Amino acid sequence: MKSLAPDGTPCTATTRGLLQRAKIGVRKLVPVGKETDRRWEQGDDPSMIDSDIFIYEKRTKLVIADPSERKRWSAIGVRRLIRESKLSQAPVSNAIKGKPVRTRTLAIIRQTVEGILAE
Repeated sequence: MKSLAPDGTPCTATTRGLLQRAKIGVRKLVPVGKETDRRWEQGDDPSMIDSDIFIYEKRTKLVIADPSERKRWSAIGVRRLIRESKLSQAPVSNAIKGKPVRTRTLAIIRQTVEGILAE
């Protein structure tokens, strides 16, 4: 997606008006070397010396819970969190183990824990 609609939403086929630039979020830059050294074929071109080529990686929607949260959640118990959050076992277990889970999944677990602690 190259542009955003005037109101900041993604463009559709019926979008009208002055378009905005879409923002690109970069997690990290990875330098990539050239596959071959073209200076031997094309002579000593100064532009061929610059090997700082970067790959822009897409941001992921995965997050890791804080260790203090994970300790509190394991005290509550995996089965109770599964039952009350209505999530499957894999994302709840992964969140407690410190593995990456989706942002929305982490929000559901946090909301469930708040409800349990409020009882």
